[in-house]
Amino acid sequence: MQPHVEFIKTPRGSLSRAAAAAAAVKKTDGGIFWWTIAIIVLMALAAFSWVSCIYIFTHPEKPFNYKLLSRIHRLPEIKAFAEENVPSGKSLSPPELYQKFYPFSEDNLANHNDLLRRNYITNFKNRDEKPTYVRGRFRVVMARPLAAGDVFPSGVVARAVAINDDGKEFRNVVVEYVLPTVQARTGVDFAPGDVLDIDSRRSKKRLYGSVVNIHRVNEDVLVFTVVPLLYGEHQIDAAKNRVLRASPPEFLDFAARFPLTDAGAGSSEIDARLPGVAAAGR
Repeated sequence: MQPHVEFIKTPRGSLSRAAAAAAAVKKTDGGIFWWTIAIIVLMALAAFSWVSCIYIFTHPEKPFNYKLLSRIHRLPEIKAFAEENVPSGKSLSPPELYQKFYPFSEDNLANHNDLLRRNYITNFKNRDEKPTYVRGRFRVVMARPLAAGDVFPSGVVARAVAINDDGKEFRNVVVEYVLPTVQARTGVDFAPGDVLDIDSRRSKKRLYGSVVNIHRVNEDVLVFTVVPLLYGEHQIDAAKNRVLRASPPEFLDFAARFPLTDAGAGSSEIDARLPGVAAAGR
């Protein structure tokens, strides 16, 4: 039996059509790949924007977030509370303040300071987070007007050391008492030696001095930045009958440093005395 070989005739141009079809498939596959990459990138950007927005709105105390929210007018106006609606919180004496916050590590203090400022900015909207109020008598060491470049751009700040009931200084605790004002001030109403009464048993009017920052000077000394939640008229010194009118700040510069009085004239005087005496006061 003779072998039989049969050739199949292929129409002219069929190979080129097959090659074109294969190229079209490859081209289509490439388009799908790049579209997939583009969709993934867009989804990542959307997720990043969503998370960023949540972070910005829930952490207005961060300098960048605060400035951004201020520019788009999404910050609440800092409220001047009245006696009947002031946030409830615990009022602590200087020894109680020291006992509570002395064990805090630097990281704990940093996190707690963020919380204190956030609550102040949002007018203590989160009722689960109570303000920390200061009560006691303090002897003024130095004072200065506030200006642009400070956290509070206008007003007065006084640095004072705590006084025990027996009249002796409790130098482990220092406060800087901030009275914001609408207009900038060129002078100060406090003088060294003035006695600052913050909601002590002797004070006739409670001011609700709320802590907005805590700074550790050294192992033994803590500085508390305090702002009263009741603004209006504040008596500077009862014996001298001097009064200053405070107002809620319209803007805060959280890129500025705390404490406010570290670089102020006269602050070195108290800081030079504190370390040696602090251990004895403990």
